[in-house]
Amino acid sequence: MDWPNLSHLSLFHLKYRQRQLLIGLLVALSGQLYLSVWAEGFRVSAAVILYPALLVTMMRDSHRPSTGLVTGLCVLFIRTVIDLFQGTQLLRALILEYPGGVFYLCYDALLCLLVRDRRYVSPMRLWAVFLLCDLASNSVNLLLSSHLHPQAASFPPALSLAGLAFARSFTACAILWVSKSYRQLLIREEHEHRYRRLFLMTASLKTELYFLKKDAEDIEGVMSNAYRLYERLEEHADPELASLALSIARDVHEVKKDNLRIIRGLEENVAEAYDHEDMSLQDLLNILEISTRQFLGKQRADIRLECHCQSDFSVREHYRLLSILKNLVTNAVEAIQAGKGQGVVRVETKTDGEDFLLLVSDNGPGIPPRAIKMLFQVGYSTKFNAATGDINRGVGLPAVHYIVEELGGSIQVESQLKQGTVFQVRLPLSAIAGGDRT
Repeated sequence: MDWPNLSHLSLFHLKYRQRQLLIGLLVALSGQLYLSVWAEGFRVSAAVILYPALLVTMMRDSHRPSTGLVTGLCVLFIRTVIDLFQGTQLLRALILEYPGGVFYLCYDALLCLLVRDRRYVSPMRLWAVFLLCDLASNSVNLLLSSHLHPQAASFPPALSLAGLAFARSFTACAILWVSKSYRQLLIREEHEHRYRRLFLMTASLKTELYFLKKDAEDIEGVMSNAYRLYERLEEHADPELASLALSIARDVHEVKKDNLRIIRGLEENVAEAYDHEDMSLQDLLNILEISTRQFLGKQRADIRLECHCQSDFSVREHYRLLSILKNLVTNAVEAIQAGKGQGVVRVETKTDGEDFLLLVSDNGPGIPPRAIKMLFQVGYSTKFNAATGDINRGVGLPAVHYIVEELGGSIQVESQLKQGTVFQVRLPLSAIAGGDRT
């Protein structure tokens, strides 16, 4: 199992020796929380739980017990300094505290001997190694401490030492497992966030592809008309105008080639992206909700999106369906923003026989009757900023209309001023469904 690597974090982005010194200081300081049992100088502390976790996460590339040596020296130094402040003589302090330093050297030496690659050791094997290292190092520590004060030493039963080693090794492995699980959770959330962004971007690019292809057809028509004009002018013996018409036809042809290159480039990158993967309708609505909240920003408390899925099923044409949903919801949100600034956008999906029914409603200002007839025309928009003079380019609803017709469906709109608007999209299930329905 690949245990978490903390060396990539800014705090732990240190050189090898610096990491060793940091571990030594952390262990030495945490080791001051202890209980003195069985023999003078023998301590039971929380540092022995922290130490193996740091060896596995921060010293993954270590193959020699040098970290144990550095840690042992740090422990010996700090404990000796504390003893000196308490009035203990230097030589006695060194003799009293050196078994604690030996413990950490012995622990790291055994770990290096038993585990050659700390990155991929299994949890059960790691627990067994921790248990053995703790038990052996404890025994060495206790043996050295008891030799210093043989009369005051109280030798514990082997079961007590084993129980202590079991508890500390289990806790260390539990900390590593929690750390690894949390790291995997963060990575999974980051991957999901990137996937949503990629999915939304691809859906938007696919929508733009529809209009680029339509523009290519229009450009083809302009080029054909320019060439016919050239032929007629040439018949009427007007070489100057005929040459101008031919030049226009050539220029339009170059624009057409550039446009086709752009289309091919986009298609190579996004046209087949995840096209063969189905997505559940509920997941699609979840992506819609998340993207809408991000779009609303600070206004998410004023404008609420409610999605209701009556029956979930696998969607093959997920990009097209998301384009329809996103454009209709965005249109509804912008209508509410242009009105009173507060409202609700409601999305309802259900199956009706062999059709899929999609309803997007809002309680915004509504659409004037004369504007409804022009909603699906490219370039027409009701969104005009009087302060800046900017007007929306008006491709959202035409894109919806284009996609719906391409899928063999229909779209209707009903609106009342100051009451709201309802868009109803009806699509054949056979055109969008990809798998089993539930």
